[in-house]
Amino acid sequence: MLSLSKAAYSMMKEWKAVFRQERTMMRAIRLALCLLLNPSRNTITQSRVYGGLEDLDWSSDYKLLSRAKWNDEELFMPVIEEVIPYFEDSYISLAVDDTKVKKTGKKIPFTQYYADAMSPAFRYNLIWGHRILQISALLPLYEQEIVDHDDEDKLYHVSRGIPVSATNVPAVKKPGRKAGEEELEAYKQSKKQSNLSLAFVHIVQRVREHFDQAGAEDKTLLIVADGSFCNSTVFKADLDRISIVARCRKDASLCHRAEAPSRCYYSKETFTPQSVRQDEDIPYKKTKLFIGKKLRTVRYKEVDKVLWQRGAGRQELRLIVIAPKPYKSYGRKQNYKKEAYILTNDHTLSAEVLIQQYINRWEIEVNHRDEKNNLGLGQAQVWNMNAVIKAPALLIAAYSIMLLVSLKCYGIHRGDGYMPQPKWRKGSIRPSCNDMVNLMRKELAADEELQKELNLYINKRAGMAVNQ
Repeated sequence: MLSLSKAAYSMMKEWKAVFRQERTMMRAIRLALCLLLNPSRNTITQSRVYGGLEDLDWSSDYKLLSRAKWNDEELFMPVIEEVIPYFEDSYISLAVDDTKVKKTGKKIPFTQYYADAMSPAFRYNLIWGHRILQISALLPLYEQEIVDHDDEDKLYHVSRGIPVSATNVPAVKKPGRKAGEEELEAYKQSKKQSNLSLAFVHIVQRVREHFDQAGAEDKTLLIVADGSFCNSTVFKADLDRISIVARCRKDASLCHRAEAPSRCYYSKETFTPQSVRQDEDIPYKKTKLFIGKKLRTVRYKEVDKVLWQRGAGRQELRLIVIAPKPYKSYGRKQNYKKEAYILTNDHTLSAEVLIQQYINRWEIEVNHRDEKNNLGLGQAQVWNMNAVIKAPALLIAAYSIMLLVSLKCYGIHRGDGYMPQPKWRKGSIRPSCNDMVNLMRKELAADEELQKELNLYINKRAGMAVNQ
């Protein structure tokens, strides 16, 4: 069986189309592996120390990010090619979300104050940092295997998010208090031309081109998003072979088309998603979907040919209302999860498929947690305008490759190939990011041939300690 480290290295060698020279590619692979496996603070210098390169010239890695001419988006082309075979249907499910990466330097390019998503509901806090827009493919692993033959509804894998795009999307900085009218007017115009929704449209169009290059011209991209992208900029955009599934507000003003005698296009009678949920004349439908390692009953309502005048114009949408899910807290009190309201411009897929993909969207949040908490995304201390964009993309691309090769080498379960779990994690079936990183560290430390090929000296410090 091929080790994770060798499989990741062989997949990273497909970056030869990204870099102009082979030595630049090998330097990028070495830096990507060191950033991925570095156990300490994930700066460029500390990753070099992990690789045993502290005695060599360190400027080459910084120049790789600041001066070398390569496109960070092309790092994900091998990932996209590996992701496509997982989707056997006519669509490829992708989740999109933005995340904030904390920084401290006030002079770092593209940094600004953003609202902290971890703030409590009664007080919004601000953080200084970067905003990264990420798109992750939602692999339908629940279609591959049922592991519990006694209970066919029970599964150990619902989905796995694989990042296929990561782009720094800075906001337009607001002028200070002493700014004149011309500066304020220029700020308003630039804000209309450069915002998160417009960046989403441009990035999704480029991702569509990348999937076409990889041979998925006949598959529709089903983009699952949260409420940030449920607006007129997204729904009115010219997106070829791209469908949007977005969570909408419960008080959005919706209507149907006016009947034939009227000359108006929009009906004067309006309704909201919340009123549809409360309308007893519209019955709930029931289905079973994969939620939390098991097939569970979900109740929903569907209203077709809905018009959202302010958001989608004359484009007909579908409204899907998901009923609150009851659950018991510690076996005492029965609580309810919040209801969900979804608007989509897709009219071919069933409501069950769209709701399942909306549930699978949680995997992109897992990606954000792995990247920031486990891999130290944003800890690299780079100040160059190119480096602040390429350093996170290089780490996220390496993370995607690690997830894919783990599925290829060991399957969807946490088999015996991984290192033993601590006592408090016994029974875990799905391999975590730390499981994969720890296994790759062990394999790379034992593979001297691979270290020699990558010009790494991981065991140098351990050998010095033994000799002393």
